Amino acid sequence: MMPGRTWNRVLLLALFVMFSLNTWLVRILVTVSDSDGSGDSDSKSLVKQRDTLLDTVHVLQAKCKGDFFNVDQQQVNSPTNDKAENTDVCLQQVHVDSKDAIILGHQRNTKGFLTIGIPTVKREKKLYIQETLNSLIEHSTSQDRKDVVIVVFAADFNNDYNNHIKDLVESNFKEYVNEGFIQVITAPESFYPPLENLKQNFGDELERVIWRSKQVVDYAYLFSYSIDVAQYYIQLEDDVIATPNYVQSIREYIDLNQNEQWVCLEFSELGFIGKLFRSSMLQRLSQFVMFFFEEQPIDYLFKYFNLLHAQQKSFLRAPSIFQHIGTVSSLRDKEQVAQDRFFETKRRAHGDSNNPPARVFSNMTPFSMYLPNLAYSNQPGYFWGKAPISAGDYLLIAFNQPVRLKRVLVDTGSDAHPQDILQAGVLEVSRKILPSSPTKGTPVCTDYEKLGKFTEKGQIDVDDLEKTLGYDVVCLRITMIRSQVQWLVVQEIAVWTAW
Repeated sequence: MMPGRTWNRVLLLALFVMFSLNTWLVRILVTVSDSDGSGDSDSKSLVKQRDTLLDTVHVLQAKCKGDFFNVDQQQVNSPTNDKAENTDVCLQQVHVDSKDAIILGHQRNTKGFLTIGIPTVKREKKLYIQETLNSLIEHSTSQDRKDVVIVVFAADFNNDYNNHIKDLVESNFKEYVNEGFIQVITAPESFYPPLENLKQNFGDELERVIWRSKQVVDYAYLFSYSIDVAQYYIQLEDDVIATPNYVQSIREYIDLNQNEQWVCLEFSELGFIGKLFRSSMLQRLSQFVMFFFEEQPIDYLFKYFNLLHAQQKSFLRAPSIFQHIGTVSSLRDKEQVAQDRFFETKRRAHGDSNNPPARVFSNMTPFSMYLPNLAYSNQPGYFWGKAPISAGDYLLIAFNQPVRLKRVLVDTGSDAHPQDILQAGVLEVSRKILPSSPTKGTPVCTDYEKLGKFTEKGQIDVDDLEKTLGYDVVCLRITMIRSQVQWLVVQEIAVWTAW
């Protein structure tokens, strides 16, 4: 018999789910009905969300009937009662025995910062998992790896493939397995519900429905296994590469949003790649996706899970830190060529510049994590300032030590965004920072001298400065001299010093 307190918590959770669903339904229905006909694509998107939520409510009502909340404990535990059978479905928990699941590696004694979950199943003629693991290792530090665990889930129903993955990881990454950085797990086939007579929603062929339904159950298993591994959990696929310092980027974005009400942070715009959750939410997420495993693909389910928990907007970090590289899908005869638009690989074009250590500031609002320092550092990406941009706005480089400049080049706009150039601006230098300047905030520099004006193409290149300036500088500033409605990309700031 279920303890009274546990029963009450279950009822409260179920009531919360139903209340949350209906609350969001009302908001979406009102938004759609109030539409004046503008923004047809947005209205269609809202209608689609509304209809999907309605379908979700219908599923809940079908599986957990309206009078479910009035069932007493004796009825719930009666093996012959239809209502009890429905209740079992509603209350089922996803349980994974971690000791039975792990086939390679070991669990650490302490809870880490991050679990990276990677399910893998057989693809025809192609295997990407080794490239994915190489990227995650190459772009993390030894300190990162002490606080991160990669869980590779060999999730194929073909045990030969699963054993091949185990052998591949063991032979190529034994050092990292021994450190506890990489684990390989499997699931018993008995964990999976029957993948027969599934609903063919969205007009999908049966083979695709089976493929995506099993995929949802794969994720549920991974979530449940990973509950106690680390503080956070991020989902990847077995055909993904990472950007340098991806662990630090994740830490920074979590810190940036510490005062926000978020359920999921997104580090890629694609599907279910790079979606991060608190591990404390994984049991609930696992139960939720298992409940709807045949109804919708995981790409939809996680968004409605966010809505259920009152996350009212997406938290997408850009630039993205993960990129999809696979073209051969695990679904037979399917090609997958999706690429993340915000994944940046381009570094400074002028590698011979020495860009002395400095802090970078701007009063312009950056788009997501396209921060000012990306224009000056050697990290992939650039500064991307959001409009409106006003006369007097600036991007300031404060050198750690006075430097004697030889050449400065600034390039704005990009191949992807050729219109986002600096339309009217000047480049200036200062030899003095006021003593009253804040130690952590933007320094106040004085007595600026103009080096030149940006061209119509949004570029400036000033040379021979060691001869024309004749003094050391502490600040370099780009200043807008006219407002513009276009966003601004500062692709690169290259600095050469005289010595």
